[in-house]
Amino acid sequence: MDDLACLSPPERVRRWAQLLEQVDSRIRERAGGRVDWVRLKLNLIRKGRAMEVYSAAEAAVRTAGFVAELHRGGMAEEVAEVLPSAEELVRACLAEIPIPPERALTRGVLDDLDVTAIRNSRQARILVDAAEQHAARLRDPRIAAQLRRWTALKPRLV
Repeated sequence: MDDLACLSPPERVRRWAQLLEQVDSRIRERAGGRVDWVRLKLNLIRKGRAMEVYSAAEAAVRTAGFVAELHRGGMAEEVAEVLPSAEELVRACLAEIPIPPERALTRGVLDDLDVTAIRNSRQARILVDAAEQHAARLRDPRIAAQLRRWTALKPRLV
């Protein structure tokens, strides 16, 4: 893994994606050692962030998406001991939204906005989408309320 640090950023991302796909294959194939493979995948996502393979926002989206896939595939209960909680996943996604809720864009004004505002709005939508996958499992009413606020604003996001 240390040799990945020497690669160019695009090559590092490509190699990291290959590594994660190999782990995903093991998770799908092996029921017996699945907990260890899931733990490895979560650690690789964290390590990918630390190695600047992707941003904190991308790491939050990847983690939320991965855990959601486990739930959809019926594997989450089997590996629950290593999974982050719905609160952790949603909190991580919402923390990376680059704009406050009151600055959510209205689609009709896109022509007057700069590229950064559009990019921030798109990033907010991606993060809200990732967080919403865990809404049904939230227990903390404050985090649920924050997510509902962003979900209500989602039609305004790019």
